[in-house]
Amino acid sequence: MFHKIVSFFCFIIKSKNEHGVHSPFVFDLITSCFYKTKSKNDLTIFLNYKKELSKNNSLSEISNFNFMSNFLLSHKRKRSRIFKDSEISNKRARLLIHLIQYLKPKNILEIGTGFGINTVVLSSAQRNSKITTLDENEQTVNVIKEMFKKNTFKHVKFLTGNFDITLPQVFNNNIYDFIYFKGSCENKTTLNYFESSLSSIHNNSVLLFENIHSNRESEKVWNSIKKHEKVTVTIDTFLWGFVFFRKEQEKEHFIIRI
Repeated sequence: MFHKIVSFFCFIIKSKNEHGVHSPFVFDLITSCFYKTKSKNDLTIFLNYKKELSKNNSLSEISNFNFMSNFLLSHKRKRSRIFKDSEISNKRARLLIHLIQYLKPKNILEIGTGFGINTVVLSSAQRNSKITTLDENEQTVNVIKEMFKKNTFKHVKFLTGNFDITLPQVFNNNIYDFIYFKGSCENKTTLNYFESSLSSIHNNSVLLFENIHSNRESEKVWNSIKKHEKVTVTIDTFLWGFVFFRKEQEKEHFIIRI
């Protein structure tokens, strides 16, 4: 926790808004997406899903909640309690909606379904996007799949199993416009997943990483991603890290307050 506090103060000192950005591409992203005017209707589907999920108090066996496992204190917990631990804030949900609406990705990959909260955000932002979401906990995903059927999210494909098996499957001969890496990027596994994803990206693909400053290991992984030869532009918003591969851009790193 101390490290995260120090990192946040460093972030505040170094961060800029749109007035400190000279890249036309990044400037437009900030002004047209990050700082887009809020709408009351942006979060309607997201908030309704959260409400429905929070009322589900049935017990479930949680054996391996992939990236979210660090939140779990026992194998059996009320689903509503785990939901509260893993939910995305309204502010970040709105930013993710604006991002998808701005980028208009046709093919999206989410690594770590969890309780489908972020999946709902991705789905509601652009209904014609094809979304593939991966998770290692089949029991939890089965519950989420039923909820998605009820809410008519028909353009979402769920895939369960060990990531070491499912990731090569989704990266094989598939190209993604947007890849969302859930949880903390705090070990070499995340770095390996990132490197594997490079076979499935194109010039305008965007990668999103969560909690890039949660601890020293997270920052180490994030710095390695920034330095990768295929990466041109990265944006650090403290909680999220954005990665771009635009060859027409000079390699540059931005620290942006949102």
